[in-house]
Amino acid sequence: MKWKFIAGNMGKLFLYAFSGIMGAYTLGTVLSAWIMVRSGRKRDYDCIGRIGFGKLEPLSFMTSDGLKLYAWVQLSSKATSNRWVLLLHGYRSDREILQTRRRFFVRRGYNALLLHFRGHGSSAPSHITYGFNERMDVKAAMEYIRSLHPGQPVQIGIDGISMGAAAAVYAVAYESVNPDWVILESCYDDIHRALANRLEQHIYSPFIPMIARPLEFVGKHVFRLPIQDLNPAKALKKVHCPVLVLAGDSDTVLKISEIKHLYLSISEPKRLVLFPEATHKDDLLLYDPHRFIKAVTDFLRGLSPHQPASQEMSAVTIKS
Repeated sequence: MKWKFIAGNMGKLFLYAFSGIMGAYTLGTVLSAWIMVRSGRKRDYDCIGRIGFGKLEPLSFMTSDGLKLYAWVQLSSKATSNRWVLLLHGYRSDREILQTRRRFFVRRGYNALLLHFRGHGSSAPSHITYGFNERMDVKAAMEYIRSLHPGQPVQIGIDGISMGAAAAVYAVAYESVNPDWVILESCYDDIHRALANRLEQHIYSPFIPMIARPLEFVGKHVFRLPIQDLNPAKALKKVHCPVLVLAGDSDTVLKISEIKHLYLSISEPKRLVLFPEATHKDDLLLYDPHRFIKAVTDFLRGLSPHQPASQEMSAVTIKS
């Protein structure tokens, strides 16, 4: 009698089991997509109204779409001209990771601005878009720096890591941002390959499309992640300032073939420096200081001479 009951209800049992599995799969996909785009850990920083030489101090400004961003700034006493570098952190990181780079550039005569992207640190909460919407943060930071020197020529370079590098590319390509040079460290070339490469570290290769495609679908249609636009290699074709590409040759998120694809998309002048055995998690300046310093120093020395204003800043008044 028991077996007859089971046999008679086999279709229903199969339907219930299938519905449960698909429900769990769908819920897991939505949850995974949400984890991919959710804001990072919130941090609070004070904002002040004046910047002085040698001190690392906080400030804030607004983006064109109405988000409040926070940043740190340090003026270099060695800067004899209006030379700046904008430092951009990576995914789920923050400006604290840029401290070593800040010291590197300040000692070489660059004033430094360390930005917190939207959805990161103390800046306004927002879904993370892997650099695409963050391009507006880059534009706001560039405009802020130029506003400190009205009517004066300003030399501004950008040094971005991973997502920060992608945001710099999108800002130049789509927001008419015009830096004097750009350094791209561990920048993904296409979001589809970047996601597949990350999944490859945890999932058997034949199953990757079963996970990646639904994640992309949910990210695009539920969380409005601009999947079709997340392609720095394509955007780089619109970038015409000098570009230095830095990457680890053992990076599993950005493979060698993708590094070359990214590099070939860039117009001259450009340089590529690989770091042996370095991975995506490595801060290349800390991983191999000698190679990093030589690569960046040679790159900066090879830039066309720029004639910014000769007057050195004594102090800059800013609005919080």
